[in-house]
This record gives sequence, C-alpha cells and structure tokens, in this order.
Amino acid sequence: MNIHIVQFGDTIYTIADRYGVSPERIIVENDIMHPDNLTMGEALIIIRPNQTYIVQEGDSLESIAITQGVDVMELLRNNPNVSNRELYIGEEVVLSYIDSRTVSIKTNGFAYPFIDRATLLKTLPYLTYLTIYSYQIAPDGTLIDMDDSEIVQIAKEYGVAPIMFITAPHEGDNVDMDVAHILITNIEIQNKFYSDILTILRDKGYYGINIDTPYIQPEDRQPYVDFIANITECLNGEGYPVTVSIAPSTFEVSTGIIYNGVDYTGLSQAANDILYRLTYAFRYPQILPISTLPFDAVMQTVAKAMELIPPNKCMLDISVIGYLWEFPYFAAIIYVNFLNYNAAIELANNTSSIIQFNEPSRSSYFQYTENKHEYMAWFKDSRVIYPMLEYMRGYGLQGISIWNIMSFITSIWLMIQTQYEIEKIELSL
Repeated sequence: MNIHIVQFGDTIYTIADRYGVSPERIIVENDIMHPDNLTMGEALIIIRPNQTYIVQEGDSLESIAITQGVDVMELLRNNPNVSNRELYIGEEVVLSYIDSRTVSIKTNGFAYPFIDRATLLKTLPYLTYLTIYSYQIAPDGTLIDMDDSEIVQIAKEYGVAPIMFITAPHEGDNVDMDVAHILITNIEIQNKFYSDILTILRDKGYYGINIDTPYIQPEDRQPYVDFIANITECLNGEGYPVTVSIAPSTFEVSTGIIYNGVDYTGLSQAANDILYRLTYAFRYPQILPISTLPFDAVMQTVAKAMELIPPNKCMLDISVIGYLWEFPYFAAIIYVNFLNYNAAIELANNTSSIIQFNEPSRSSYFQYTENKHEYMAWFKDSRVIYPMLEYMRGYGLQGISIWNIMSFITSIWLMIQTQYEIEKIELSL
C-alpha cells in the first residue's frame, strides 16, 4: 500500500501510471467525486489487486464467490462499491489484494439507530462489533429505550455482534456525576439498572454491553470498580460480555497526567474488555478536540494507559470526525461544527483550497474565506489512521474502533481490510 499526496500537475492518469494501477481503481478506492479536478493536498491510498474478475452476464456476488472460491463477505470488503446493488456486465471485481495480512484484529464501529441503511450495509462486512449509541441511564436506574430493533437484527444477519452502549445523561458534567454516584451507591437502583439491561439484551438480541465511564468522584473510585465487577459477574452468568469505555480528557493528553478518579487497572480486571476512546470531545463542541493535540502526546497517553490495562483486553477507539471553525476562535464561545471526511474533501474542492498537513498533530487542514468570514477545516486522513493501526499492532491491542460510521470512508476500511484479517464472532440469530 502507498499513500500519495496530490500535487500540482497530477491527474488521475499520471498517478495511476506512476503506481501501475488503473485510474478506475484509484477513483473507487478513494471516493473521488471529481476525477478531472483533483483536490490538491488530498491523501490517496494506492492498493494493488492480486486477483480480479470481470463480471459476465448472469453473474452475482454469490455465483462469483462459489466459482472463484471466495467468501461473499470478503468480496464485499474488497469491493464496497458493489454493496446492495446488481453487478454490471464488464465491471472489475477484486478477489484479493497483494498486501499480506498476517495479523487478525477485532473492529468496532459506533452508529446511531437512524444511520442510513445503505451506509450501514457497506460498513457491516468490515465489523466485528456494531456499538449502537446510546441507552441513557435515568436517575432511578431505568434505561431510556431506543428504536433499535431493526439495526440490531441487520447487524446479526451480517455476522456482526451488536453491542448495547450505555451512558449517563450528558447535558452537563454535574448530571453525569450525580447519576454515576447514585447508581454506584444505591443497591435498589443498581438492581433496577441490571434488570433493565437484561430485559433489553434478551428482547432485542444484543450480544453484550459497553458502559461509558462518566466523571467519577475520587471517593467513588473503588465503588465504581466494584459496581462494574458485579455487573460483569451477573451478565457473564447469562452469557453476555461487558466492556467498559474509558476516555482521557484533553487535559490528560496535554499534561500527561492521568486522572486518578478512574482506576484503569481495577476496571480492566472487573470488566471483560476495555475500549480506550480518543474521542472525548465529540460531546463538547465548545472545546478543542484531542485531534488538535500533538500526535506524540496522544500516543504517550495511550502508552501510559497500556501500562495499567492489559493490551490484549483493550481496543483503541479513534475518531474520523472532522471539525470546522470560524476565525477568530475563542474557546467556550465559538462552537465547532462537525463534518465528515468526504464533506471536508468536497469543501476543499469547492473552495479551491489546498489541503495542508500539520505534522505535530498529524492532521489535515485548509483555510478559506466566504462572505468575508474566515474558516478552517480540520480532519484526519490515512496519514494518521495508518500509524494508529501500526501502533495498535505493535502494542498487541485487540483491535480498532471507529467513532463513528455514519458516513462511509472507503479508503479507511480498505486500508484495514488489506492489512488485517477481520475477526468475526459466532452469533445466534
């Protein structure tokens, strides 16, 4: 695999000729919307097919899978552009890529129940788990229900384990603290909480749960660990695994100081698995996200956490959400707008902007002016996703999680697909 940065003078044909691949493959594998007008500075992944097949009359994915000895899900992972549609006579289908896959990993994607179904169907072949966001805890310990039965069933049909994500209300930190404290210290409310979880797991067919760790008061540090241990013991007895999410704050990453209110080691022992989320600021558009901080500082924070959490019990959660600021930026006054990767590339193209790369944070960005207002778009591309994947492999983590999958980024999923074997879990429908 190569990463090519579009330069002045590049065309889709000169890039294809340089790497010995077809222009059509580069267009498909990078979601290029304007092949005759490439976006300057965009990072393109270049991956080389090993075996391909030209679609004949009467072919389907199922018939190609049988005749070529390839799993249908593998075909969908290699060719996300054919998801949920008929094949065209004469189109090229990739059977395998040249890149060798010597390591297997687990993958997770976060989605809201209202995710576009076409996007969901394109993404599911790449996932081990689908974590559905989110069940909120009421002060009495009950869970606020969601319309998620359909998405749970679709995930299971694709062999993906649906995970029930549980959070405290997030209108503000004080609410989080209050609910967490009440839940941890009140046995009656804990019992109601457990009963609600078990009912939803059984009725809707979830595979397991993921509990988001809110702000924990220092005096609740050990009681929270005990609470998670009790939940894990109860749910494991019913056949359901428990994952706990831990998210470092921007303060922790920028200072290198891990907040002592969260017992990383205790939680890793109490739960089956840990999801370490580098996505803290997505709830708080009035503060700068972790993605703006130096990449080395972020990775040092992860390294410190892995001294406290067994890496083989941990999955690294990263964000592919971009941000748009208006200048001048004032923290806590100017709100940040979110944008997905494809929207960022399209915006750069529409404004004739040149995408720059900030080396310390390993983030892509560009600036433009519209109606006398100045803006900056800030986002991640393959130049940071690839080293994060390498870090995950180097430290022996379980795998990678993506916040979120509400839009499909072909290059990221093909990067994962061509470098790793994606594990699947045996499910009962």
